[in-house]
Amino acid sequence: MRVYKHLDDHIETYLSTILLLIFSVLCIVQVVMRYIFNESLTWSEELSRYAFVWFVYTSAAYAVRYQRHVKFSFLIHFSEKITPILSGLLKITALLFWISFLVFLDIYSIKLVMTQFNTGQLSPANHIPMYLIYLGMPLGAFLMTFRVVQHIVFELSEIKSYITKEQS
Repeated sequence: MRVYKHLDDHIETYLSTILLLIFSVLCIVQVVMRYIFNESLTWSEELSRYAFVWFVYTSAAYAVRYQRHVKFSFLIHFSEKITPILSGLLKITALLFWISFLVFLDIYSIKLVMTQFNTGQLSPANHIPMYLIYLGMPLGAFLMTFRVVQHIVFELSEIKSYITKEQS
């Protein structure tokens, strides 16, 4: 249970950190090879690009986890002055719209990975199966979907606790 809690709190942080580290090291290696040794590594440029793409998707899940995404909070703050229940309902409505988009993204990103798997295409320099590169998209989408579901559950519990408090 403790391991689950730890991973729940930090999985996006670990993934994003590792991917950003790989991306940064490969870019530095590429610069050193080009400007100091006058040689270019084809594999490092391609691999750094793929690490960056995966980083973008895992970082998007990180932003959802810690609510660092772009949002319009004026209406939420205004509705909190009226009643916290209205504010909670507006948050849940926005989260439901968001999760409907994420389910769409989940479905089509899996279809994209399956299409890449069926083509058997390999990356030009490293000969990595392209479906592995495209797997970053459904991974990030599933992590975002999971985090949005967590936010919905939290908002529902907040509304429930406010209602019970009002009835007491």
